[in-house]
Amino acid sequence: MARGDGADNSVFHVLNVGTMQVAAEYKGKPNLDLFSQILNDAGKEYGDCLLVVENNGIGISVLEKLRHLQYPNLYYSVKGTHQFIESAVGEHSNNAVMGFTTSTKTRPLIVAKLEEYIRNRLITTHSSRLFHEFKSFIWKNGRAQAQRSSHDDLVMPLAICCWVRDTALAVNQVENEYKKAMILGIKKSTTTFSSAMPGEKPRKEQTFGEKYEKEMSQAREFLGIYRG
Repeated sequence: MARGDGADNSVFHVLNVGTMQVAAEYKGKPNLDLFSQILNDAGKEYGDCLLVVENNGIGISVLEKLRHLQYPNLYYSVKGTHQFIESAVGEHSNNAVMGFTTSTKTRPLIVAKLEEYIRNRLITTHSSRLFHEFKSFIWKNGRAQAQRSSHDDLVMPLAICCWVRDTALAVNQVENEYKKAMILGIKKSTTTFSSAMPGEKPRKEQTFGEKYEKEMSQAREFLGIYRG
């Protein structure tokens, strides 16, 4: 799940990373408190999904409000490398940045990833608003952007969705599979040994119930002594 902060609108997409279908979309002009609550509620409705919020501009305030609301699955990355890290680790790390940073370095990457998904028909959308933004999304002076008097408010957060899905989440899934393989590779040894001396009869291990009954039997036998 990602949200973008356009010049006039606050927007977000809910992307099913398994089927690569846009499951939900929002575009409006709420205040920061309301928009933070909308994001929080939408994220919880979709199973506490990963919430990727741009940390540019007012996005910082939105992130702080989401953290105040104790949303459990915010996007974090390592400073300088943009490497994704789990929310539980990121919120306690001094080397982590909350939210996604759209910069001159990351913008071409996310746009290229979106173009790849669209060109190969790997993503499904159902939004007429997004379709109209695509029609006015052009290359100008080597930079992908909306035409004059048009917007790319919905295009950019979808680009972030594709990039996060194909890099951060994919790498994280590989790491989880590797850990799972390591755990499954651990074998339990069933070899036993006996400490009995040669010729000694093996002792029978007593269960808790057997030990309890033995102790109670002895207590009943010497009940008169205990009473004095």
